[in-house]
Amino acid sequence: MRRPVEIRDLATLQLPSDAQIAPDGSEIAYVLTTMDLDADRYRSAIWLVDRAGGAPRRFTRGDGRDFMPRWSPDGQHLAFLSDRSGTDQLWVIPRRGGEARQLTRFAEPVTAFDWAPDGRRLVVVTRAVQPEGAPEAATDVVRLTGLRYRFDGQRGFLHERRSHLWLVQLEDGAVVRLTEGDWDDDWPAWAPDGSSLVFTSNRTDEREWNAASELWRLDLDASSRPVAVEQLAGGTAAALGRPAWSPDGRTIAAVGHFESWAGSARHKRLWLIARDGSAVRCSTERFDATLDDALLTDTFGPTRPGLVWSPDGKWVYAQVSEQGAVRLYRFPIDGSEPHCIIGGARRVLDFSLSRDGQWIAATIADPLDPGSVWLLAADGSRAERLVDPNRDWKEQVTLVEPEELWVSSPTDGRPIQAWLLRPPAAASQKVPLVLSIHGGPHAMYGWVYCHEFQVLASAGYAVVYANPRGSQGYGEAFLSCTRGAWGEADMPDLMAVVDAVVAQGWVDPERLGVCGGSYGGYMTNWIIGHTDRFKAAVSMRCVSDLLSMYGTSDIGVYFSEWEIGATPWEDPERYRRLSPLTYAPNIRTPLLLLHAEEDWRCPIGQAEELFAWLRRLGRTVELVRFPGEGHNLTRSGRPKHRIEHLEHELRWFRTYLGS
Repeated sequence: MRRPVEIRDLATLQLPSDAQIAPDGSEIAYVLTTMDLDADRYRSAIWLVDRAGGAPRRFTRGDGRDFMPRWSPDGQHLAFLSDRSGTDQLWVIPRRGGEARQLTRFAEPVTAFDWAPDGRRLVVVTRAVQPEGAPEAATDVVRLTGLRYRFDGQRGFLHERRSHLWLVQLEDGAVVRLTEGDWDDDWPAWAPDGSSLVFTSNRTDEREWNAASELWRLDLDASSRPVAVEQLAGGTAAALGRPAWSPDGRTIAAVGHFESWAGSARHKRLWLIARDGSAVRCSTERFDATLDDALLTDTFGPTRPGLVWSPDGKWVYAQVSEQGAVRLYRFPIDGSEPHCIIGGARRVLDFSLSRDGQWIAATIADPLDPGSVWLLAADGSRAERLVDPNRDWKEQVTLVEPEELWVSSPTDGRPIQAWLLRPPAAASQKVPLVLSIHGGPHAMYGWVYCHEFQVLASAGYAVVYANPRGSQGYGEAFLSCTRGAWGEADMPDLMAVVDAVVAQGWVDPERLGVCGGSYGGYMTNWIIGHTDRFKAAVSMRCVSDLLSMYGTSDIGVYFSEWEIGATPWEDPERYRRLSPLTYAPNIRTPLLLLHAEEDWRCPIGQAEELFAWLRRLGRTVELVRFPGEGHNLTRSGRPKHRIEHLEHELRWFRTYLGS
């Protein structure tokens, strides 16, 4: 007999990711991540599975996290990142077995790498300032001379350390610094002839307060020493990433746009740039969807798959976010109609292509499957699930399948997509309803497993979640509807979704709850300051005061100026009008604030301010603080903290909504 999903099932899940097919297409390497609650940490190992199927086999046996596997060009080695030595460093292991060997020993983590075409060198990205060890600090006093002094997910201050490229020799691990300067370099990719690297960087004069990402090329001499660096596509407007060379080395593909100030409120399109930068053109101008994974859930954090060229250089493969799904498309470089390779109601987390272009390996999740490894023929003739690590667990629990809803917006009649989890208890009685609101604001909810939602449904709550205006997946015009109108533009859409569910007659309209994280926390605060219809609210990693957010968030300056439409000194009244804190005196809904103490994206002061106001007003409010955690606590925080986070949320709803 099946049982309800429980909070601690989060520690039972085995999450696959980063499916990398070998160059010859014979087998697939992937990462399998599990929680170790006793040690309060994650453990990740690299596994292999044959293309023909059969039982997967564990390939690496480190005690911590082995991740980001990448095959050498000849397929004889697998490079990966591991924290075995204390920080994430580059390791390599022979394909046919043997001991893994550490290649880098930087004091700072390695965050990305790429094999050279000759298989004898690799390029890595790190904030380290020297090959081994760290220079001793003369003082613990921090002197700040620029705005980019911390970034969410990085412990402590950056201390002027910038991400740069280093060259690593496979044979002996010898390293050579390739780039330096007061800017960050990232996303390195080798030219097919091994003579150049392309990478992203923001070297604009205004980089301190803009979000530009330019494309640069670094040329190397015969001894792999840098000899020249050239900007290929850039300026303050550029927001380009994930560069990939065409097989003939004449063209570089990248995704992005040329309105960097608008950030994720603009679609990432496919751009083709000549090797010498002489031509830059968009090949997806008529395709009204973003080439990115914008789907949010609590089992996976943001993914980082790149673009992949077909062997004949006629196509580029990329993820696309549309109507709550993340699909795999291939785009012809001549700008003609793209082809959807992996579609449907699911999320393609990552993918890779065999050297001959015949086979695709992908990690795919859907609302009833936290993730599986799939093999697909590029021509569509075969699709087979090779690894289903959670099969036994899925057979033990009752998972609630979401029902798709489309609700007409009261603002302009636009269709708003939503999903509803109907708990088993709804068959015999009216049940409470919880509205969940996604972050961003330019992200989306959709067709993926979410543990929080299944836990709430198993506890007897109906759960509805939607993509109101400002969400990804419905065209670029829909994305920008919230600019300068946070809360004002999207609240009517969300209330219409709640009304549509209540109208079905099986939800108790007197027991409504609302919750959300990041921008969803902002919206939770905003909604309860404008209506008393909700009887309980849980606001996570929230925003309450846009004026203080501007100066304290790691992205406050450039993010706020476009999203709000002005600087605080140009239009302080707009910042005040759009801040939920302004409406705190109106709040009567019991509110639980859940916040990480080292969240630099939405600093904990945002929760503290609202908590202080509401306590002084004599309202029902609690603040729960999670030490040592950042903005992504619910996706990648310490396992015990993630469990406690869910326990507090469920406790609050049980207290004020019943069950």
